[in-house]
Amino acid sequence: SSKPHRPAEAPTSRLHAMAGFSQTVRTLFSGVEAENHLGPSIPVRTTTMVDVELMPQDIDSKEIANRLRKRQRKSKSVFVRMWDGGDDVHGPDVSDCECTSDEASGTGASSSEDGSSDTSSGEPGPSIGRKCSKQAAVFARMVKRRLPILDWAPRINCESLQADLLAGMTVCVMVIPQSMSYANVAGLPYVYGMYSACVPTLVYALFGESRQLAVGPVAMVSLILRAGLIGKLSFEDCPQAYNGDEPKVGGADQNVLCTDAYISLACAVAFMIGVINLLACVFKLSFLVSFLGHPVISGFSTGSAIIIGCSQLKYFLGVKLPSTDNIVELICALAEQIRDVKPAPLILGTIFLSFLAITKRISKKNSRFRMLGPIGPLLTCMAGTLLVWAWPALREDYGVAHVGHVPGGSIPISLGSVKREVTWEHFQAIQVTTFSVALIGYMESIAISKNLASQHGYPINAGQELLALGAANIVGSCFSCYPVTGSFSRSAVANTTGAQTQLAGVITALGMLLVLLFLTPLFYYLPMFALAAIVINSVTSLIAYDVAAELWRVKKWDFVLWFVAFLGTLFIGPLQGIGIAVLLSLVVIIYEAVRPQLTILWRVPGTSIFRSIDQETEGQFIPNVFIVRLGASMYFANASHVKDALLRYLDDLAEVDTTEYLVLELSGVLNIDATAAGVLQEIVEDFRSRGIHTAFAMVTRRAMRTMHKSNLVSFLGESWFFPTVNGAVRGCLTHQAAARQGLAVMDMDINTDAPNPHFNFISTEPEVGVSNDLFHQFTTVSIGLPRPIADLMPLLMEAFAAGDCRVVGAQADNLQHTYQLVGRGGQKLMRKDLEPLRVRLLELVGQICRGDHRPDSGDELDFGSQPEHPAAGAAAQDTAQSVAEALAAERLKIAQATQRAQDLEVKLRLLGGTLETAAA
Repeated sequence: SSKPHRPAEAPTSRLHAMAGFSQTVRTLFSGVEAENHLGPSIPVRTTTMVDVELMPQDIDSKEIANRLRKRQRKSKSVFVRMWDGGDDVHGPDVSDCECTSDEASGTGASSSEDGSSDTSSGEPGPSIGRKCSKQAAVFARMVKRRLPILDWAPRINCESLQADLLAGMTVCVMVIPQSMSYANVAGLPYVYGMYSACVPTLVYALFGESRQLAVGPVAMVSLILRAGLIGKLSFEDCPQAYNGDEPKVGGADQNVLCTDAYISLACAVAFMIGVINLLACVFKLSFLVSFLGHPVISGFSTGSAIIIGCSQLKYFLGVKLPSTDNIVELICALAEQIRDVKPAPLILGTIFLSFLAITKRISKKNSRFRMLGPIGPLLTCMAGTLLVWAWPALREDYGVAHVGHVPGGSIPISLGSVKREVTWEHFQAIQVTTFSVALIGYMESIAISKNLASQHGYPINAGQELLALGAANIVGSCFSCYPVTGSFSRSAVANTTGAQTQLAGVITALGMLLVLLFLTPLFYYLPMFALAAIVINSVTSLIAYDVAAELWRVKKWDFVLWFVAFLGTLFIGPLQGIGIAVLLSLVVIIYEAVRPQLTILWRVPGTSIFRSIDQETEGQFIPNVFIVRLGASMYFANASHVKDALLRYLDDLAEVDTTEYLVLELSGVLNIDATAAGVLQEIVEDFRSRGIHTAFAMVTRRAMRTMHKSNLVSFLGESWFFPTVNGAVRGCLTHQAAARQGLAVMDMDINTDAPNPHFNFISTEPEVGVSNDLFHQFTTVSIGLPRPIADLMPLLMEAFAAGDCRVVGAQADNLQHTYQLVGRGGQKLMRKDLEPLRVRLLELVGQICRGDHRPDSGDELDFGSQPEHPAAGAAAQDTAQSVAEALAAERLKIAQATQRAQDLEVKLRLLGGTLETAAA
C-alpha cells in the first residue's frame, strides 16, 4: 500500500532502499535466525515479515532506463539495427533526439503576437545555442575517445614520468636485437625490423588505450608474412628468379634476389592490414576473433614456434638450409648436410642460448634481478659483436656469419615505391596472407591488452584497439615498415618495469630513432648465431605442451582440436595451419549451434520445482506429461534438429508412458526466427495428429513477439502459454481431467493459478523428497502435504534431532515444508543415507496425516543406528507451544499475502492483455 514518505517518523529498524516512487513493500525473508532451539544446538529459522521502504526521489529511473535501452541498441550490429528497428516497443530514446526540452515543449522559438515566428533579429535563439553546445560536447567526447593521448598526456607527473622513462628505455634495449631477428625471420633486411619497431610504436601511443602494450615486430607475424610472400613475385617483378616461365629456384629466394620488390610487397601487406582493421572498427567486427577457439590457436602457435626455431638452426650449425616452412623439408636438408656442420657457431650459439634461458628464469624467480631478462639479449649481442670483431679467425676460418652493413640515417618513405611496384594483381595474390596476419595479429594484441588492463583496473575498447593497430600499420607502411602487432615478451617487460602511460611507447620509439640515426655501424660484426639464439629463446614460451596436457586431462575432444591444428601447422605450413585452425573453430561452433541442448525436466518430490534429470538424482515424472527445456535460440539451422530430437524422445517414451502433453520450457530461447517459428507450428500440428497437446512455458519477450507475428499464438491459443513450468503442468492436467470427464475447459480455465471452478488440485498422499543436489552446502528435505497439519514442525524437528541431523534452515506454509539439514561435522548427509531418511519421514508424515500415529515427546523414532538424544524431546516440548503459536500467526500472514498476490496477478493479466492488444 502507498503512503507518504516521512523520514523523521521512519523507525530505525526498517531497511531502506532506493526507488523513484514512494511505496512500502512487505517482503518475506526466510533467512532470519530466531533464538529458539529445538533439541541440542538446533537453530530454527522462522519466516519473518520485514518492512522494506522504498525512498522517494533518490534516482531517476527513467534516465537509467533510457541509458540501458540506448546501450542495448548500440550492442546490436549494423545489420540488426537496419532490419530489426521496428521491434523497439519502448519508443525512441529521448536522449538521442536533437531537440532540446524547450523545443520538445513547443517553447523553443519565440513568437510574435500575430503568431509568426520572430526571426528578424537574425541571432540564434537559446535552443539553437544549446543544441550547438550539445553537439560540440558530443564531438569533443568523440575526439577524446578516439585520441587517448588527450586523456593520458595531462595526467603525466614526475612519478609516472620516471616509471615510463625506465620502462620505455628497457623495452628499447630489448627490441633492438629482437626487431633485427624478426626481420630476418620475415625475409627482410635487418634494418626494416628496426623501422617497424619505431614508427608504429609511436602511432599506437597516440591512438591505443593499453598503457603497457609494446607494439612492433613479432615472431608469429614474421613467419606468416614470409610464408605468404615467398613465391608471389611474378616474372616481371623478379626475372632473376625465373628461367623463362618456370621458377629458377622455386621462388624460395625471391627475397634475396629481388629485395626491393619483396620489401614493397611487405609494406603493401601492412597497408592492407591497416585498412582491414579500420573497416573492422567501423563495422564493429572485433567479435570475430571470439570464433577462434583457444585449443586450435594454441596448437597453431606451438607448431609455428617449432617452425621458427628450426629455421634458425642454420645459423647455429653453419650450413645453408632451404628457406621453407615445411618441417619435413628442413629435417631432410639438415640430414643431408649433417657432415658440414661447423663446431664454432654451434658451441657459441648453444652457450648464448643457455645464457638467455638462465637469465630469463632468474629474472622471473628473483625480483632483484628482474632487469636481467630484458637486457639479456642486448648483453649477448654486445658480447658476440666484441668476440667476432676481436677474433677475425671466427668469421674467416670457422664459418661464423655476421650481419654486415646496416644502413643508418632517417627512415625512408616507401609510399612511392609501393604505388609503383604493387599492382592489383599483387593485392589479389596476397589477400590470404593479409587476412591471416590481420586475424592473428589482432587476436594476439587484444589478448595482451585485456590481460594487462585487468591487472591495472582500466577498460579496453576492442574497437579502439582495431583503430590503433590499423593506424599503426597504415602509417608504418608509408615508412618502410612491415606488419606489426602487440608483443607478449616486450609488453610483459613494460609491465614489470612499471609503465604507467603510453608515454613509455613514445620513449621506445624515440630511442629506436636515435639508434637508427647514430648507432647502426655498431651492428656490423653482430654474429648471426646471437640473433638466432634470441629468436629461439623468444619462441620457446609459445610451445604450449602444458596446455595440451591440461586439455587431455580436462576434455579429450579439445585435445584432438589442439593436436590437429598443431600437426597441420607443423607439416603443411603456417598459412594452411591458420586455415585448419579457423575451419576447426567454425566446425565446433556450427556443431554446437545446430544441436542446441535439450534438457529433460522432472519434479523434485514434495515441491513445485522442476529440474534436469542430470542435475537431480531423485525426481518424479508427471504421468502423460513430457517436459523439455530448450537451451539456445532457435533459427533456421537448428530448428529441424529440435523437432527430430523431440520425436525421438517421444518414440522412446511410447513403451513406458503414453505422452499426451508436451511442455516446452523456453527460458533459454532468447530469439526465434521465422523458420524456427514455422517449425514450432509444424511440431504443434504433428503432435496434434498424434494426440499430443503442446504447451509453452517461460517464453521470453523477443521470442513471444515473433510467435505473435507468425500467428503461432493465435494458431495454438494463448491458453497454452504459461509463465512457469508448474503452471503449464497444472494446465495440462486440468485439460486432461476435463477431457476425461467430458467437460469443455475454456482458455482462461487452464492458464491460471486461481482456483479452478471444475477441478481442485488436491494430493491425497503426502510427498517427501530428500536431495543433495539443490544446494551444495546442505541436504534439502521437501515435504508436500495433502492438507494443513497443525504443530507438524516441532514433530519434524524432533525427528531430525533423533536422527542426528541438524537443521540449519526451515521454511513452512500450509502445504509445503522445506528444511536444510547437515549431518555429522556440518557436512551434507551421505548419499546412502538419503533414501532411508526419505522412507522414514514419509512413513511418519503419512501416519500423522491418516491420524494413525501421533508421536509424543517420549516416542522413540528409529533412524537406523544413529545415537539417541534424550534431551531432544524435552527441549522440543518446552518450545513446541511457542513455535506453534508463531507458526499460526505466520500462516495467517501468508494467507493474506497470497490473497493479495492473487488479486495483483489478475490485474497484471488484464493489463498484459490490454498492452498486447494495443501493441498489435
